[in-house]
Amino acid sequence: MFSRFYILIILSLCVSKVWASDPYIIEKGEAFSSYQARVKHYLQENKEWVNPTNKEIETNAVLPQQWEPDASCNSADIGKHGVLMFHGLSDSPFSVRDTAMALAAQCLRVRVMLLPGHGTKQEDLLNVSREDWRQTVAASFAHFSNEVDHVFVAGFSTGGALVTEFAWKNPEKVSGVILLSPLFKINTSIDWLSPFVSVFTDWLDRNKTDDYAKYASIPTPAIVEAYRIAKEVRALVRDNPKDIPVFIAMSEEDATVDSSVTLKLFDQSMIGESSQMLLYSRTQKAAQTNRKAVVNTYWPEQKIIGLSHMGVIGNPSNPYYGEKGSYRICDWHRSDEARYKKCQSAKENWYGERSDELLSKSDVAGRISWNPQFKNLMNYIGSFIRAHSVE
Repeated sequence: MFSRFYILIILSLCVSKVWASDPYIIEKGEAFSSYQARVKHYLQENKEWVNPTNKEIETNAVLPQQWEPDASCNSADIGKHGVLMFHGLSDSPFSVRDTAMALAAQCLRVRVMLLPGHGTKQEDLLNVSREDWRQTVAASFAHFSNEVDHVFVAGFSTGGALVTEFAWKNPEKVSGVILLSPLFKINTSIDWLSPFVSVFTDWLDRNKTDDYAKYASIPTPAIVEAYRIAKEVRALVRDNPKDIPVFIAMSEEDATVDSSVTLKLFDQSMIGESSQMLLYSRTQKAAQTNRKAVVNTYWPEQKIIGLSHMGVIGNPSNPYYGEKGSYRICDWHRSDEARYKKCQSAKENWYGERSDELLSKSDVAGRISWNPQFKNLMNYIGSFIRAHSVE
């Protein structure tokens, strides 16, 4: 009887130790499925639910995920090439899920990780640091590179800054870098004020989240961390030009990040001859040069004027964010509750990145969350990866 009692005590202590591990860090030798279960437990204990009857869907949306190569792929290629992906600030793995699935269909193992402070509730970003994010990237790469021969690192927004920094500091370890609407500077001339603002307030706004895949508001301390990581990585790349293969896809009209800074960094410091940029622009004509392609995104026949920050990587067929999806991004109408709700429910609305022209078409226009040319983008990325895959 006593022996059973002590065994139960020992087992409970062991389980407690397992769940006490940092939920965001995958440990050396840990099976991904075990790590995923550990994260899921943490999320279910700490997540703020949009709809408490929808817990499984909401949890799976923000859970780290891995996709294996499509079943039609040559089995000899499985395990050779992989993509390790990271989402942006306030986002979750769901934001890059479409991209991950499309690349897995191109015979790649794709793993999407969850950054500290994300996936639970926006208040959890109050005390997270860019060092936490860096540690997660480093641990994730170390683990994934033990399973895949050649690793491409990919990141959306802040995740793009993080993987760029990792690649620039570890150029011998990565096969290439894929940047999706990367953050190298916040799109405001007063981003430098964020550290001062954060001294006086934790929030510039604090809206209740109605989107189960991302937060509605970002606390000022987290904005400061994003500002600082962008500044540090920008300086690192600017002062250390490298020929690491880089692929960038972004919108010229991006309201979240300063696309002009990314363009300058690409031209001056991402100097590999085979590096490529796919620039979406509602004003420039379609064009193609050696390293850069421009896609015009003025599509009034589709009621679309330009692509947004997250719209670049959205699959039109996504059932949540897609063209006929169940959720609409209408944040710029939040100050007017009636207009916000009308934007979310409008059947024949206009979409794009915010502009006077867009709002003149519809006073409840929404922020586009899909890319009508998503398949072409995935083909570009797939071609880039194949061109830089070492056999």
